[in-house]
Amino acid sequence: MIKKWFQNILDKKELIEVKEWRTDNSIFQFLSSSLDGKGSLDEKAHDLPDEKKDDGQLKFASGLMDAMFGVSDSDDSKKRIAALLKHIKRVARAGDKISEQEFYHEVAENEGVIGIIDEFLRKVVEEALPIEPYLFRYAKDLATKTDKRNAVKFGIAILGLCQDKSVLGDIKILGLHDEFTVYATIAIMNVSDNAVNDLWELAQKVDGWGKIQSVDRLAGLELGNPVKDWLLLEGYKNNIMHEYLAYTCAMNGELHTKLESAQIEYGLFRAASDILEALIVEHSPAEDITAYAFASQVIEDFIRHAKNHAASVSDFNALHKIKDFLTELQDDIGEQKGNGWTQDGISNCLIDLVEILNAKDWKAVAREALKSNDNLVYWNAKQAADKLGIDLWDTVWARLQENPLDSSSWFDVTHHGKPEHAEEIIGFALTHLPFEELGTGAKDSHGFGDDYNKHTSLECATTFLGDYPGMGEKIILTALKSPVTRNRNMAIGTLSKWKKDNWSPEIEKEVDRLSQTEPNTNTKENLQKLLKGQELE
Repeated sequence: MIKKWFQNILDKKELIEVKEWRTDNSIFQFLSSSLDGKGSLDEKAHDLPDEKKDDGQLKFASGLMDAMFGVSDSDDSKKRIAALLKHIKRVARAGDKISEQEFYHEVAENEGVIGIIDEFLRKVVEEALPIEPYLFRYAKDLATKTDKRNAVKFGIAILGLCQDKSVLGDIKILGLHDEFTVYATIAIMNVSDNAVNDLWELAQKVDGWGKIQSVDRLAGLELGNPVKDWLLLEGYKNNIMHEYLAYTCAMNGELHTKLESAQIEYGLFRAASDILEALIVEHSPAEDITAYAFASQVIEDFIRHAKNHAASVSDFNALHKIKDFLTELQDDIGEQKGNGWTQDGISNCLIDLVEILNAKDWKAVAREALKSNDNLVYWNAKQAADKLGIDLWDTVWARLQENPLDSSSWFDVTHHGKPEHAEEIIGFALTHLPFEELGTGAKDSHGFGDDYNKHTSLECATTFLGDYPGMGEKIILTALKSPVTRNRNMAIGTLSKWKKDNWSPEIEKEVDRLSQTEPNTNTKENLQKLLKGQELE
């Protein structure tokens, strides 16, 4: 015992002051106080207390960093793991306060936890460290009494190793935030007596990367019919991309068996439509239709049910997308032959699809949907209108007039506007864009935050001017003075199309001034090229 004590003193080499790292204003406390009546997180809890405040810079969605970056095997990572392991052993075996503090600071002040946490945990398991009386308490404090997200992640992960059921409720609260869901799901699987129910409960309360990660874990377990049904009706839905979960939910929810029925509810038809559209997407980030062994069976059954259920613009778009997919597949079945496809099967599906698409006045359906205030219905209506050859000008122009700073309406107007509309569009921009707010001076900003709509509206107006030299000069000058780099780039591109002959002295002066002060290197290079009449990059 004396020998170990002396060794600890020698290892530290110098006296380290122990400072309190626990706090009552913890992330756990923040999340606990942000629950709504259904036990989900309020929207106000999206930004964690340790979030860096900078509306002008690009932010990663909560949980994205951990989803993107895998295991790190660098020498630096190995050194960090060794240091953390040294500290956690001292904590577990002796409750060493200095090691508690050093471990906390190491994980709290460094990014990229996901890259080392798996290997760290593996080594902790190999050490067979004692859980009591120190390790469990320390891990719980990391998870529930700190205000740094990386400390919370390590705390949750170590709690999972401790397998103490008393913290299951705390882990489930932390898992409600997408930043911690992946850690919580692993811990729940280690701690819970009923992992399926606990993971299912969590998956129903998250919507971003957290849902993607929790559904992936849930789908790998032995599931009953209620969970399978939920996977098909709700499980694939998330606010990142349906593509991430479409295949997982189709397979584990057994979509192919559900669609075999003679009749199905519209809810299942609508969900199957979403799932098939997500599977057909090119360059999907997850498994797509080419990997789906039941593709031909499911699409044939879906088309059969569409004869009874297809009624909305969303249904029209899905059927049209499937038709395009089958038309292309007809030319080259290739690797998809293993999914049950034959030329006869494809031809029969196409015949049925054409019959459905010709059996209804879809133009009337689309025109009615274009009046909707529901953004998703309206978006689907625009997609259908393009396929049906409906002129959208009157619709998009009316919506912009209702909301002059809606960036999506500005995009639609500038996209669908024709030369005869140019003066009207430019005049509207000159009278409705808040130029004093938008031209506050060049910064290297991405323009995210509260003013995103305003800056993007300016971007659309600026780009539109490219085909109308000399018009809307105030818009160009404002874009050149915008703090958003993208807006200045759009102005440069527009002026390049105009050619110097169409620049006013004021514009030339502003371009010259900006070329000296521009904070973004690439933009500055393009400004120099613009002044010399060279091609832009």
